[in-house]
Amino acid sequence: MPDNAQPSPAPDAPKTAPAGPPATGRPLISANHADLVRAALIVVGVLLGLQLLWAARFLALTAFIGILFGLGASPAVDALERRGLRRGFGSPIIIFGALALILGLAAWSAPTLVDQSRELRTRFPEAVQKAEVWLGTHQPRVLDLLTGDAPDTTGAPSHGRLVGALYDQAPKLKALALGILTSALAAVGGLVLVIFLAVYIAAEPDLYRRGLLLLFSPPTRHRLAPVLTAISVKLRRWLNTQALAMLIIGTVTTIVLKIIGVRAAVPLGVIAGILEFIPNIGPTLSAVPAIAMAFVDSPEKTLAVIIAYWGIQFLENNLLIPYLMKEQLDLPPALTMMVQVVMAYVFGILGLFAATPLLAAIFVTVQMLHVVKDPDEATAPATPAADTAAG
Repeated sequence: MPDNAQPSPAPDAPKTAPAGPPATGRPLISANHADLVRAALIVVGVLLGLQLLWAARFLALTAFIGILFGLGASPAVDALERRGLRRGFGSPIIIFGALALILGLAAWSAPTLVDQSRELRTRFPEAVQKAEVWLGTHQPRVLDLLTGDAPDTTGAPSHGRLVGALYDQAPKLKALALGILTSALAAVGGLVLVIFLAVYIAAEPDLYRRGLLLLFSPPTRHRLAPVLTAISVKLRRWLNTQALAMLIIGTVTTIVLKIIGVRAAVPLGVIAGILEFIPNIGPTLSAVPAIAMAFVDSPEKTLAVIIAYWGIQFLENNLLIPYLMKEQLDLPPALTMMVQVVMAYVFGILGLFAATPLLAAIFVTVQMLHVVKDPDEATAPATPAADTAAG
């Protein structure tokens, strides 16, 4: 090997990573792990929120009804404000004025109904016997269906088969009446909260609307603002339509009962108009006192009253309500009925009371946030009420 020859370079040795953390700094939790933690926290928050909402479900429904009445009274408060009256004074005037009107009608009707109820208790056994004779002559199969073929062995006074059947059903009727009374007392208990919420909402609706929007980020706020406006317009239209339907049903019922010759026709018509606000159950409850009044006179008049109430409800459900609700709510009838049944089963009469407006609010929200890409395209047609709500 020559002296000037240089040794061949050795192959590169494998490089080893320097000890210690990398210079760039590696995150302790990857992006996928952060997404999983965020999703888990969201699920836990939603479950806790639902549990809290379920614990306060009756309070939430009462608050929703108060907001509904506040939105309904807002246009009247706006009219008083345009005439120079401050909203803080106009709101309680409208709310308490409407309440005073309802209580005044009830107080005016009460003496007549009390007198008729006393007469009903006195003449009820005679009316039952008269009805039994009429059914035995004209409809014996109906009498057998109501009382059974076997003679009465319950130990009840021997006033006839129909009276014995009423004695048999007395415990069930008492339980039903007690349940209705309990639900009514619970509804009356929440009436105070509804009244004051309605006063506050009608006085400053924009304040609560802005406060609700401030809970969301600006992009979400921009998308949610027209949804809230559309919901308020929709609920206000529903409430106004219900008020008009109550007035029409009360007037028609009074006229029909007067034609038939039922005593206390005007108070019974007032009851029919007020109970019209409660879906499904309200018209049935309003028919009970009218049928009882007619039952004292004759079975023929009782049958005429039953047919009259059935005809009024048939015309209302097939002509009046579809005409009044046309292009107002646009809710599927089957879905509305299912929601009413579920709400009544879970929450009682308060849930039935709030079922339709709550469904309308949910329907508008889903349509504008998930069906229509731009919520501005789904806003309600321009109306004075909508312009006022949009503010």
